[in-house]
Amino acid sequence: MDRRTALALAIALIVFAGFTALQARYAPKPVRKAGADSTLAMRDSARAGRADSAARIGAPVAPGLSAASARPAAPATPVVPDIPERRSVVETPRYRAEFSNRGARLVSFELKTFAAAYGENNYQAKPGRRPKTGQEVPSGDRVHLSGAPTFGLDLGWGISRRSLENTMYAMSESTDATGAVRALTFTARDSGGMTIRQTWRVRPDSYMLDLEVETANIPAASDVRDYSLTTRTWPLLTESDPQTDLHGLRAVSLVGKDLHRDQATGLVGKNPKVFEGVAHWAGVQSRYFLALVGTTNADGKAAMGAATSLELPADRVAMMPSGTPPAAPVAIGTLVMPLPASGAGVHRFIAYFGPADHFALAKESGVLEMERSVDLGWRWIVPVSKLLLQSMRAIDKVVHNYGLTILLLATLVRLVLHPMNMSSMRSMRAMQKLQPEIERIRKKYDGDPQALNTATMALYRENKVNPMGGCLPMLLQMPLFFALYAVINNAIDLRQAPFVAWIHDLSSPDLVAMIGPLPVIGHFPLRLLPLLMAGTGLLSQVLTPTDPKQAPMMYMMNIFMVFIFYNLPAGLVFYWTIMNLLTAVQQWLALRGDSVAIVVPELAGKGRKS
Repeated sequence: MDRRTALALAIALIVFAGFTALQARYAPKPVRKAGADSTLAMRDSARAGRADSAARIGAPVAPGLSAASARPAAPATPVVPDIPERRSVVETPRYRAEFSNRGARLVSFELKTFAAAYGENNYQAKPGRRPKTGQEVPSGDRVHLSGAPTFGLDLGWGISRRSLENTMYAMSESTDATGAVRALTFTARDSGGMTIRQTWRVRPDSYMLDLEVETANIPAASDVRDYSLTTRTWPLLTESDPQTDLHGLRAVSLVGKDLHRDQATGLVGKNPKVFEGVAHWAGVQSRYFLALVGTTNADGKAAMGAATSLELPADRVAMMPSGTPPAAPVAIGTLVMPLPASGAGVHRFIAYFGPADHFALAKESGVLEMERSVDLGWRWIVPVSKLLLQSMRAIDKVVHNYGLTILLLATLVRLVLHPMNMSSMRSMRAMQKLQPEIERIRKKYDGDPQALNTATMALYRENKVNPMGGCLPMLLQMPLFFALYAVINNAIDLRQAPFVAWIHDLSSPDLVAMIGPLPVIGHFPLRLLPLLMAGTGLLSQVLTPTDPKQAPMMYMMNIFMVFIFYNLPAGLVFYWTIMNLLTAVQQWLALRGDSVAIVVPELAGKGRKS
């Protein structure tokens, strides 16, 4: 080889090596073709993408929410360019649901017959324009369960969650004879054949949907062992009193026999709460609405509750009560399911998005007991609460006004408890009459406890008085009071239920006018019902036999009750007002029959005899 040939060969090799290096660095990467089932790189991207915490649920921000406050998501599955994003709408007489094939997410869920307090027509400020219960509400004024998104499936869970929020699924629809969508199928498959298929089926006359999750061709060596089904709450625009609604904003789950409720306000900025065991269902709830998912043919392995914070747009904040913060907590509930050990299988679920109706949930969820998510008080009180709720519904079918229903229910309760209450009042009146004689006995047998006890019991026996007769009936009524509080405070039936005049919503505090602005406190709401309640309480107190020394304290108690009840729902305050009036009537009846003279037995022992 001559010198020129060697030099030319060397130059050629240098140019080839340089071209190869430049091509490797700057040449465009080949795009993987997608088949009919949307061939995706799920498995490869899943190894790369991990979220920092369970609270950082990667999700596109829904219209009406600011993306500025959304937490960063885990690296998501790359989007396949030739699968465009599509939306599909499922509509029934009860709701309008919108799904996206991006991540196979349930984006929003509108309840057609439930009006939001703060919508386009701002029914909170104009309650007279609000459609009647059961009537269809204009779209801009409906309750929107839009949780950005409301529901989604991801691989893994907790800190190992691998988001599929940007995965483009192939979507197919099944329609009925009228053309309405009755089933949706989302399918995604990676280059190795690993497949995830989600199929939603509609129950036309229900808020419940059926969901199937099918997995296939999962490699035995895969580090993916489970998947998670996540629900999120919605902006608190649904109720006239957002602060009360905020107290009911929770992640909720049933693991084993244990019901877990975790307030969103206590979870923001903190580690998620994890409950491992046989998980039946999990989801989120506000005061009156729920989003739950439960497994029907397999056991979940865990449930998790978390929370984050999202900002409301300025136009929505302007519609809400003065002082409403722009950022609101969002509860996040997750049900964790194991992937089938065989590498393929089908899990079936029921998903509920709708009102917190105890009896409807009990009927449709069956053995899953989703109705336990509805707060009707402590578990041992729930049977009493259910009986009271059924009684309220039966009465309302006749009178068609829940204010009158509460009045009749209070009267019915007083009639049932009348013998017990009269016995208590007579016992208290007798004890008051015996008080001077008891004081004389104490002085007479001072220093002799045994004789004092014998003489006191003889006095009670001769006058047929049970010293516990005044307290015991009151204690027996306490479960009933707690049950009534839970029912009136949380029953969906009373939501936006009008009564008379200025009482437009029995589920929120009554409002006559806003006073102010005043120094320091700003605008102050003037409420009439708590003042009427205090007046009826004072009337009852005047008719109640009371030790003169204790009377001032008892009168002050009525003022204290005004502060306690001032911001409670109008239905509860009205119930208490009626109970005060009925108590005053019973006191009057007890005083009319109070003509029995005190019998003083002959006392033995030291001192003067009676």
